[in-house]
Amino acid sequence: MEFKVLIKNLTSLTIGGGSTIGAVDIPLNPMVLPPSTIKGVLRTAIHNYLPEGYTSCGKIEPSKIKEAHEKNGVCDVCKLFGYPDYKDSGCFTVTVRIPEIVRGRITRVEINDRTQRSEEGHLFTQEVIAPNTEFEVTIYFRDSCGDRMLKLLLYSLLALRFWRMGRNAMVDVKLKEDICQKVKCDEEMKSIVFSLSDYIWGE
Repeated sequence: MEFKVLIKNLTSLTIGGGSTIGAVDIPLNPMVLPPSTIKGVLRTAIHNYLPEGYTSCGKIEPSKIKEAHEKNGVCDVCKLFGYPDYKDSGCFTVTVRIPEIVRGRITRVEINDRTQRSEEGHLFTQEVIAPNTEFEVTIYFRDSCGDRMLKLLLYSLLALRFWRMGRNAMVDVKLKEDICQKVKCDEEMKSIVFSLSDYIWGE
């Protein structure tokens, strides 16, 4: 099944990427918003806002994931997103349509994690995408994964609204279409789809 999602950054967005030019300390990724970034932040978001009835090993390191799965079985989050040694890349893939973007440059100061104070002489520049830029993301979901995994994927889109993308950018998410016209939705699924039918942080 294929459906489209809109992701809008509410604050300046930077997905970091390497650069040999040196015009800024942290340039934008050449792909601007890579599909792997979207899958990564969705995975982290749903782990932190896991709905009742689902499991997450919460591991990132491949050896730790394997260890957790050997002990407790493969968790639902890894089934959805994929994991090392898994025969597939999980239950879905994504593509991103990059709109015309307005690039800017901001200067920030490094904060000491221990003291929570600014570090003197530690200014850096960062290339950013202006707020309220809307990205169209197409999600290709494998029907064989079933409704339970589709529901977890939709929950992860909800969770992204309360998480961060890139270098601490707030984002909002909405479905571009009513997927209950494509699949049979129970009451829980209908509620999730309704919640994703519009942005929650304003147009």
